[in-house]
Amino acid sequence: MWRRARGLTLTELVLTMAIVGILASVAYPALSHYVRECRRAEARNALMYIAGLQERFFLQAQHYARLSALGLDTTADNGYLTENGYYHITASVSDSAFLLTAVATGSQSSDPDCQVFSLAQDGSRDSSSHERCW
Repeated sequence: MWRRARGLTLTELVLTMAIVGILASVAYPALSHYVRECRRAEARNALMYIAGLQERFFLQAQHYARLSALGLDTTADNGYLTENGYYHITASVSDSAFLLTAVATGSQSSDPDCQVFSLAQDGSRDSSSHERCW
């Protein structure tokens, strides 16, 4: 009595690999887009946090301050590197105004849509190319 061998044939294996390849080619770009959007939140959150620190400093000293005076680590090229290092934030400060700018760095610099975010003391927001970045 002969027993039938069990396992995958080469055709079944190739068909399975083709299906997995098609699914991966569809899923990977969507995942990459989602990851870039989530990383943008890091820039927005950091800008809002620093703007809050600036306003608190202004209430006490009646002028805005450099980032280092706010207690932020500014060792990264005279600016502040966000928590995960995806954005470098700099501040342009005068006594009565500030402009915070976040520029994508590292792996986030390949984001084709939202490279630069800015936030001013009057609450005005801007982005490098798209309104939807904010």
